[in-house]
Amino acid sequence: MSTVRPARRTQAERRAATRKALLDATIDVLVDRGYAGLTTTLVCERAGVTRGAQAHYFATKADLVVQALSHLTDALVADLVSTPIDVVDDPAGQYAVLLDRLWEIFSGPVSAAQLELFVAARTDADLHRHLVQFDQAVLDTLDGAARQVAPQLVERPEFASVMTTAIATIRGLRMLRAVSSERAVRRAWSPARDQLLAGLPLEPS
Repeated sequence: MSTVRPARRTQAERRAATRKALLDATIDVLVDRGYAGLTTTLVCERAGVTRGAQAHYFATKADLVVQALSHLTDALVADLVSTPIDVVDDPAGQYAVLLDRLWEIFSGPVSAAQLELFVAARTDADLHRHLVQFDQAVLDTLDGAARQVAPQLVERPEFASVMTTAIATIRGLRMLRAVSSERAVRRAWSPARDQLLAGLPLEPS
């Protein structure tokens, strides 16, 4: 009986797998150890790759951690755009669904990693430069995602200011995780979201 050997991965596939392993491991180490405790040696050990491979893809520690955060955010945004927001017709209802999806994106590993990097960037010029670029890229990515899942909302005059306020609120609540429990932080989201919705300047579209 003959057996079929699995196809060998191409060089491009091997490179993509190595890069993904490094990015995933970076988020894990960042959440476990914090930015100060993260070293490229720890990342390589957890990813199962050599230091040479890491240096080939990411020149600095700051570049590595910001690219890892971008990798994780992109994956969550892809989940955001997988289902259009058409469950309700009125703008307020669509905003409610969108805000809840944003809350999920900025929860979990993303929020923990962002908190670590925002604090560290205050005294690390290289990290600060990378993080500023990342933050703008996130806003652009979210704008593009919103255009896919809720195109009617994006065209409304208040949309940009609502998103800015919502993201700032979500990030602020997630920072409370440093002094409060995860359950308490999640419990605070519903009233905060309701206040955001109550203040919507819903002018005619």
